[in-house]
Amino acid sequence: MKHGFVAISTVLVLMAVMMSAVVAITYLSVGELQTGLVQVKGEESLGLVEGCTEDLLQKIHDNPGFAGTSLSRPEGVCTFVYNSPGPNWDVMVSGNNSLSLRKVRVQFTRGNNVAVSKWQEE
Repeated sequence: MKHGFVAISTVLVLMAVMMSAVVAITYLSVGELQTGLVQVKGEESLGLVEGCTEDLLQKIHDNPGFAGTSLSRPEGVCTFVYNSPGPNWDVMVSGNNSLSLRKVRVQFTRGNNVAVSKWQEE
């Protein structure tokens, strides 16, 4: 009788330890998945804002009077804030998706061509 109690107690303790390990591993896996998702969404958001910045530069090259405040792309929507419009432009481009907001500050001059002097992720 005493051996049966010891055997059952040992099995129960081992099961509790194993369940604790399984729960801990599951939580770590979920955390890693969330981190990976945030990283992927951040890269997608950066791609969006860089594409919008390139589109903005093309639109300003084609039309010097362009002063749009947003641009829709298949990946999402970007907004433009003109800190200094004119021959020496300073524009903040923001783009976000559900998990990440990215910004690029671009400074450039527009003459016959568009000459970028600064392209910085903020």
